[in-house]
Amino acid sequence: MSSLGQRIGGSSIPLAIKWSLSIAALIVLVMALLGWFLIDQQKNSYRHQTELLGQMIADQFARSASEPLMADDLFNLELLVSQQEKNELIIGMQVLDLDRKTIVSAGLQPDARILQKALEATGQAGELSGSRFWGRPEGNAIFFLMPVRYQETVVGHALVSIDRQPLEKNLGGLINALLTTTIGLVILGVMLAFVLAHRLARPIHQLVEAGEAIHRGESEGFNADERNDEIGRVFDSFQRMAKGLEQKRIVEKAFSRYLDPSIAQRILSGTEKGGSLVGMTAEGSVLFCDIVGFTELSETLPPEQVAGLLNDYFGYFALAASSCHGTVDKFIGDCIMILFGVPENDSQHALHAVTCAVLIQELARQINLQREEAGLDAVQFRIGINSGAMLAGNLGSEERMQYTVVGDVVNVASRICDLASPGGILLTGETALQPGIDQFAKPAGVGSLKIRGRKQQVRPYYIDAESFTDAALIHNNLETILAEERA
Repeated sequence: MSSLGQRIGGSSIPLAIKWSLSIAALIVLVMALLGWFLIDQQKNSYRHQTELLGQMIADQFARSASEPLMADDLFNLELLVSQQEKNELIIGMQVLDLDRKTIVSAGLQPDARILQKALEATGQAGELSGSRFWGRPEGNAIFFLMPVRYQETVVGHALVSIDRQPLEKNLGGLINALLTTTIGLVILGVMLAFVLAHRLARPIHQLVEAGEAIHRGESEGFNADERNDEIGRVFDSFQRMAKGLEQKRIVEKAFSRYLDPSIAQRILSGTEKGGSLVGMTAEGSVLFCDIVGFTELSETLPPEQVAGLLNDYFGYFALAASSCHGTVDKFIGDCIMILFGVPENDSQHALHAVTCAVLIQELARQINLQREEAGLDAVQFRIGINSGAMLAGNLGSEERMQYTVVGDVVNVASRICDLASPGGILLTGETALQPGIDQFAKPAGVGSLKIRGRKQQVRPYYIDAESFTDAALIHNNLETILAEERA
């Protein structure tokens, strides 16, 4: 089978025909297996239901015949077996004694030879039970033998014959319906397979034509239907690649005029570049926190007091970052940048970042209370948080490097920090959707915002800090940080 598939795959048969045959064969196979499975299930269900029905009737008949048989009450036994006429499925009912002779009978009874084989197939004499199929000219039947017990003593046997013809007729109708449905679905699936295969193969043919046009050096030598899906993006990539190859030819020709062609080729191919300075992509969160009105504050205070103020607050904030599994990346003037999930992996980086933000604002409030008691002005902070994939590693030159993170996630976090209100915490949607944040993140109510230097807009969320400040974790960390800084 695999060799046949390899031969077909390596042949020159058009791709549309290969796909059509493959999809059609798969549909036929699946529908055939499904049809066979459904029919087999229905047959098994039919047999099982027939067995349960017969055993239930025979068992009930045996229980009802127990006392009349023990009392030798033929009238009640005759009345009992006559009940078979009320059910169209029951074609015969008999009561046998321990010598297996018929005492009372109504309706049809299996042939003596068939019954004798059933009797011989039983285990112990007097413990006759079970069921046997019974072929008749009028239609198949099945009889059930059940011991009649009186106080755990076998006093006879009950024989009930069930007509299978009505049940088989229903089963046959159901099987025909399933076969018809299966065949219809197979035909429909095969027709759709050919249509689908040709539609799938059409963009492949266009890509082949595009590749041949690029090979000929024709950057505008092919056209494709306007599409907004993956195929359309592939065609756009082909267009850009064609233009890039053309530009590369021009650059190589010009570059070869100034350098040896072999050296120029090695430089252009990248084989001569130095060791990589880029790290690896990491998933995490970035927190930016800066002072509201820092420029005005700097104008009214001497430089040494500004430095002392920054050190005072940022010392607490650094402890808050450490207690929330964060890493202080850098201090940028009046701003502190904290990383979560980098460099150490942290599946709850967003939750830790938000917890740290709430803790920082609570620390700022506590410090401001102390400053106001001392007659100093309170300092307000705003915080912005963003989450996502960032490039983390040693960045810089060969002479000097710094471990940091870069990327759009970092830029957005810095920009959204500028939009936060004094004492507020703003998140992006990427952070708000992280596990454990949804119960605290609330839409900012301003819709999507345009971020400076970025095309895509950002939908901000704010944090209900009261939900956090009620938590024991915040209070415990707060007391610990204040105690450590005082010490």
